[in-house]
Amino acid sequence: METTNQNDLGSIHISDKAISSIAARTAALVPHVHALDATLAESAARRLGRGSLSQGAVTRISGNAAEITLRLIVESGYRIPDIALKVQKAVKDAVERDTGCQVDAVHILVAGIVFPEDKEAGQ
Repeated sequence: METTNQNDLGSIHISDKAISSIAARTAALVPHVHALDATLAESAARRLGRGSLSQGAVTRISGNAAEITLRLIVESGYRIPDIALKVQKAVKDAVERDTGCQVDAVHILVAGIVFPEDKEAGQ
């Protein structure tokens, strides 16, 4: 799917993958987000050299509105609902600013937690 805007010069199409890339990059920059969790298919594609900037993010578009789902791995020792709320706000603002597309929802799935000993071991 994609969102389409018409103007005097033609049309502008923004794909769901492009929106997912913005969302994933923005979420990864929020403090205490360790990473975005890849699906099995995304992990396999990355091993084949076909990684994606939108890993861990899925966007569904209806008309000019987007609904985004993010799979996060967060750092332990911080309140998960606070991290998730910061991600939701940051992603909504970034996608709407960068694309002009309305974001109806940003769903967060916390798929994992990284503990200090995991970080020290390089995981």
